[in-house]
Amino acid sequence: MDSAPLESTGPTLIAKLIAIGGVLLSCAYLGNIGAGLIGEIPDNFPVIGNLDEVFFSGLLIVSLAKLGINIVPNLHSPQAGPPKNIAGQK
Repeated sequence: MDSAPLESTGPTLIAKLIAIGGVLLSCAYLGNIGAGLIGEIPDNFPVIGNLDEVFFSGLLIVSLAKLGINIVPNLHSPQAGPPKNIAGQK
């Protein structure tokens, strides 16, 4: 058996298409295209009223990270070391 590490090839075409769909869906929902008339949870319900926006915001952040646009640093790198200081040293 070969013990060489596998190369990371990045997201596949299907994963990129799903991520683009997530970006478009979440932008459409957060942009309020339906003017609040289509399938929205009313915001005046305590606690659950804002959960739909939280979900679609999370979907947007994760989808953008999958496409290589990291809004939240180290979202997909659990093995990241400690942050570097201004001089670039750990």
